[in-house]
Amino acid sequence: MIECRDLRKLYQMGNVGVRALDGIDLTIDKGEFVGIKGPSGSGKSTLLHMLGLLDIPTSGDITLDGIDVKTLNDYQKTMFRLYKLGYVFQDYALVPELTVAENVSLPAMLRSGRTEEEFQAATEDILERVGLSDRRDHLQKELSGGEQQRVAIARAIVNRPDILFADEPCANLDTENSTMVLNLFDEINHDMHQTIVMVSHEDWHKKYFHRIIRLRDGKIVEK
Repeated sequence: MIECRDLRKLYQMGNVGVRALDGIDLTIDKGEFVGIKGPSGSGKSTLLHMLGLLDIPTSGDITLDGIDVKTLNDYQKTMFRLYKLGYVFQDYALVPELTVAENVSLPAMLRSGRTEEEFQAATEDILERVGLSDRRDHLQKELSGGEQQRVAIARAIVNRPDILFADEPCANLDTENSTMVLNLFDEINHDMHQTIVMVSHEDWHKKYFHRIIRLRDGKIVEK
């Protein structure tokens, strides 16, 4: 499902080169719920962004679902992200002028070959799964932080992506709402066989993960 070999990312800060990733070798199987942990600056988010095709490595190889991503041009990468990948971030990234249902529908609308009836049905199904059917016509400002993050999760999985990437999705939530989000991840991982790769800074999150990839100074120290 996910493979990377000798993955490296070097950022140039003036005359100084900073190694954000320093030779990462990693395999994640279909259906795994994997946590990426490590101290601040260890390369967690950088690794997630590389695997999710949101940034380009300095060197190394990434294979997603059997495809060497270096063979994809920019348009092909965009289509790959739309059809194969989903993303959840800590800042929700909702469109405030749109309702819950409209926010969730956005990725479904962008996929070709779907009628309006089909993407609306997909939206309603996902809203029911995340427990937000009764909030479908509300705007972002009318939602709690936990509800906003559940909208973001619904939007990320409405197209049934092969892989869901989550970058500290509970960072802005209290313990109660964090537990609600993680229980939802656990449910979709189990019921939908969803592969999930999640960056986390909280130790108590580990009980949800099948395994933990631990980074330090851009290197894997546990996997």
